[in-house]
Amino acid sequence: MRALLRLVMPEMRPCRDKPQYSHNFSKNFRRLSRRVCHNTERTTRGSRMRILAVDDDVFILELLPVVLSDFGYDDVAVTTSAQQALSMIESDDRGFDCLFLDIHMSGMDGIELCRRVRAMPGYKTTPIVMLTSMTDKAHIDWAFAAGATDYVTKPFDVTELGARVRVAEKLHAAHNAALETPAEEPVEPVEAGMGGKPGFDAAQRLEEVEGTVESEALANYLGQLSKARLYNSNIFAIKIDQAEVIHAQTGHSEYYEVLKAVGGAIGDALGRRGFFLMSYTGGGVFVCIFQSEQTESRDALERDVQDAIEQRAPDLHGAVAAPITVSAGEPLKPHISSAKRSARIFRVAIARAEGKHEEKAALLQDQAFRRVI
Repeated sequence: MRALLRLVMPEMRPCRDKPQYSHNFSKNFRRLSRRVCHNTERTTRGSRMRILAVDDDVFILELLPVVLSDFGYDDVAVTTSAQQALSMIESDDRGFDCLFLDIHMSGMDGIELCRRVRAMPGYKTTPIVMLTSMTDKAHIDWAFAAGATDYVTKPFDVTELGARVRVAEKLHAAHNAALETPAEEPVEPVEAGMGGKPGFDAAQRLEEVEGTVESEALANYLGQLSKARLYNSNIFAIKIDQAEVIHAQTGHSEYYEVLKAVGGAIGDALGRRGFFLMSYTGGGVFVCIFQSEQTESRDALERDVQDAIEQRAPDLHGAVAAPITVSAGEPLKPHISSAKRSARIFRVAIARAEGKHEEKAALLQDQAFRRVI
């Protein structure tokens, strides 16, 4: 199938304007693709995940159901219009579990469609995969900032596409399981982004904070930048000092306000440097990616974030008594990445921030001990 795609996809668009050829091409392509797909790995049982694909290229819309069916995903709806996609989502009682969106479409583009879908009830965490020929950094940035979970470029590798869909299915299942898991104790809903009572180590998407995405999307973003050989990014982590103590001493709504304030402060500091994305990974830690030709100074990043936190102190409304401080890890500048590699890079960034936090804590303890003696 991989060879088939590389052979025929460059010929797809010219056929669009030749109706006398498009019908036979489409019919023969479906027959050939099914024959090739028969030799690929097929899921042993069908998936219940419902998929919606939106692309103004009719050949892609004929190809996707064939490919996805071969991986066990048989419930695939398609449309060539972003507006029609919105109507389908709004009128469908069951809802869709995963979306594939092209970017370059007539009328509303896929990035705006992604943004609108994310604003719809029930689609805050639905996996959205951009399936597009756009490989420049601007479109990658805009797509993930709009809420994309993943990004696949055309012509796509069939095996890779199947792997991406399986990951999307796991994400969908994990989100559903989280929604079905009862809270540890009854609490009043405080924020749309809080989702009940999260544990201290629970990752969250702070929907009210600009530039925040889920950790899976952040890993996919980094992987896509590396695949496109766009290496002018810095990765670092910020840890809220004494976050576990703050979490234990405050209510859930108050702690969420702290996370929003710190996330907003990070956004203030990074926004002055250019495009950025970040994810709250739990445990008082934010992982951040921002554009920079050079490796930034850790001290400068920490100082800028700390200054922004102090400016946002009134936003906390007395949620915490003591001033909030943070520890920044030394930035990384990776050159090669994949989804798995991204996760390892994030762990290194987090370890650096936690190491700095422990270093500061040890220094404070030493200073306190010296005052006692």
